[in-house]
Amino acid sequence: MKTEFIIFLTVLFGGLTLVSDMNAQCETWTDLRNQDDIISAHSVYRQALRVGDMEIAYENWKIAYENAPAADGQRDFHFTDGITIYKTLLEETDDAELIEEYQQKIINLYEQAAECIKAGAIAIRNCDSQACYDRRAGVLLGRLAYDLFYEFNASTEDVYDVATRSMDLAKLESEYTVLIPAAAAVSRLFQAGQMDDETARQLHSQIGEILEYNIENNERFVEQFKAVKSSVDRHFSRIERDIYDCDYFKERLLPEFEKNPHDGEAARRIFSQLMNRGCDEEDPELQDLRERNIAYVDSINAALQQDLEARNPAVAARRYFEEGDYEEAVARFQKAIDMEEDDLRKADFYFRMASIQGRQLNQYSTARRNALRAAELRDNWGAPYMLIGDLYAQTLSNCGGDWNQRLAVLAAIDKYRTAARIDPEVAEDANRRARSYYSSKPEQDEGFMRGLSAGDRVTVDCWFNETVTLRFRN
Repeated sequence: MKTEFIIFLTVLFGGLTLVSDMNAQCETWTDLRNQDDIISAHSVYRQALRVGDMEIAYENWKIAYENAPAADGQRDFHFTDGITIYKTLLEETDDAELIEEYQQKIINLYEQAAECIKAGAIAIRNCDSQACYDRRAGVLLGRLAYDLFYEFNASTEDVYDVATRSMDLAKLESEYTVLIPAAAAVSRLFQAGQMDDETARQLHSQIGEILEYNIENNERFVEQFKAVKSSVDRHFSRIERDIYDCDYFKERLLPEFEKNPHDGEAARRIFSQLMNRGCDEEDPELQDLRERNIAYVDSINAALQQDLEARNPAVAARRYFEEGDYEEAVARFQKAIDMEEDDLRKADFYFRMASIQGRQLNQYSTARRNALRAAELRDNWGAPYMLIGDLYAQTLSNCGGDWNQRLAVLAAIDKYRTAARIDPEVAEDANRRARSYYSSKPEQDEGFMRGLSAGDRVTVDCWFNETVTLRFRN
C-alpha cells in the first residue's frame, strides 16, 4: 500500500510539474502585477522592429518574452518576433559559439510556440477545433524544419523528426517549404539503413498526398508546390526501386503510355524506367509497350546510322562488308578516301579496300595497286605487303607452268620479307609465311637448263609481271 501511494504521488506531482512548465512557457501578461511594463516593452520592441532598430527591439522583446511568452494569449508574436530577432543577430556575427547559441534559441522558440498553440494557450482567430490549432503548430514546425535543413546544417535525424511532426499536425495543409527537407531526410535515412521499407513508403505516400492536394486546391501557392515536386521526386527516385516492386511502377507509368501509345519517345522512356526498376520485359502487361519501344528504337537507330554513314562513309563500308555487299563496300571506302584529308586514315581505307578487292572480288591487279598506295601513305607499314604476298601466293595456279609458278613464289616471299624488314609488329608472322614457301622455290637444275643462275633478275610471267632475283631451293 505504501508503494502504491508513493507511485500515486510521483504521477501526481510529475503531472503538476508538466502543467507548471507548460504554464510557464505559455504565460500571458493578463493579471500580472507588472502588466503595464510588459505591454509597454511589447509596444516598444514592435515599433523598433518596424523601423529596423534591432538593439532596442531586442532589449524590449526580451522583457516582454521572459515575462509573458504568450503575450495576451491572442497572438504568438513574442515567439515569432524572437525568431526574427535572433535570425538578424545570426547574420551579424561570425562567432561560432554565438551562432550555435542563437540557432538553439530559434529552435526553442519554434518548439515553444508550437506547444503553446497546440495546447490552446494562444487563441487563433476563427479557429474552433483542435485540428485548426494543430495545423498552426505544424506550420511553425515546418518552418523550423526548413531552417534546420537549409540554414542550420542540422543532422538528418533532427530534420526528419521536426518535418514529420510538422506534417502529422498540419496534414494536407502543410506548407510547401517542409516537403523537400522531409523527402531528403527520408531518402538519406533509408539509404543509411536507418529506416525500414514500410516507413519510407508511408512517408512517400504522405508527402505525395500533400503535393497532390495543394496542386489541385491551393490557388495561392500552387506554383510553389509544383516547383518543389521535381525536387521531392528526385530525392525519392534514389530509393523507389528499393521500397517498391514492379507493380507500383506499372501502375504509375503505364497510364501515361496508354494515353498515347503511338508516342515512340514516351514508350522508350517508360519501358527503360520499368526495366531499371526490376520489371520483366516478358511481362504480358508490357508487351504492347515493349513492341512500341523496339519499333521506335529501331527507327531511331536507323536514322542515326544513316546520318552517321552519310558523314562517315567508312562506317557504311564496314556495314556493307559485313552484309556481303563487297562492291558497295569498295565504293564507300573510295568515297571515304575522297572525303579524307588525313594520310594515315586514307592509308587505312586504301588497305581495307584492297583487301576486299583481292580476297572477295578477285580483282587482283586493282587490289595490288591500292595496297601499294596504302604503303606509300603510311611509312613502315607491313600489312599492305603482307596482303600482296598473300595475293601472289593464292594465285600461283594462275601463273602458267611450274617454272613460272615457282618464280611467283619468289615474288610472294619478297613481299613477306619486305613486310618483316620494315614493320616489327608483323615481322614474326611475315617470316613464318615466307618460310612456308621455301620448299616451293625454283629447282636449280631447271634454272641451269634455261641458262639462268642464282642472282639473275627474272620477270614473272603472271598478272603482276614482277621482276625477282632468282634463288633456288636448297
